[in-house]
Amino acid sequence: MDTYQKWLQAEMEWIDIYCSKIRRQTLFVTTPLVLAGTAVLIGALTVVGGGSMEDFGYGAVSGFVLGMIVCSIFLLILLPTLRPKRYAKKIDKCVRGLSLNELEKELLAREMLEADEEHKISYTITGPGAKGTPGRFVLTPHFAFLEGSCPYAILVRLSDVAKIRRNEERKTAAERHAKSRTVYRFTLYTIGFYRKDRFQRGLANSDLPDEAFGFFDAGVRERVMGLLKETGIEGDLDGMIGG
Repeated sequence: MDTYQKWLQAEMEWIDIYCSKIRRQTLFVTTPLVLAGTAVLIGALTVVGGGSMEDFGYGAVSGFVLGMIVCSIFLLILLPTLRPKRYAKKIDKCVRGLSLNELEKELLAREMLEADEEHKISYTITGPGAKGTPGRFVLTPHFAFLEGSCPYAILVRLSDVAKIRRNEERKTAAERHAKSRTVYRFTLYTIGFYRKDRFQRGLANSDLPDEAFGFFDAGVRERVMGLLKETGIEGDLDGMIGG
């Protein structure tokens, strides 16, 4: 196994802690509660409709079967999304997006594996729809890496970056329920990375950054900015810039 594959394996082990937690909670807490709830509900409705206690038993069995069908469909959708290999593929796709050659990929992997805890920031994502997903930022001599966000993995090659800017954006997100919809308004705290070749590509400073990290928590964003000061890249590392 080469260094790059070792790094991907380490990333799978990291996210598997979260995946295993969600699987256990779903299989041993959520599913039994749904089965019990549907059994009692259908049984109770049978009695309310004029049925006997024997009818309650038949209704409870019918509710249990209905719950099994609902849970089976839910698990068929959920469990494949909790495979660590799925997250490793997202990271690999992110790396391929930078068009790194084999030597650069090995350099990236080695630096990620050797990164000390002082250059890592781990946190829990708590924004709309986040569901307690773990997030982590890692700074190495040549790369800045954020995982757990949307998209799941964002990789920046520091030698490409001319400027770093932070900003704040007001966002609206909607979460749909069975018969309702909840609208959330929140602030997204961002760090934008502007590449050295922007002007050659016809982009101005007022245009969107080439890459950006987003955080629901301003405190996490500021901790990441604190580490990025070590890169020496020009930017508003100490103040706010609009736009």
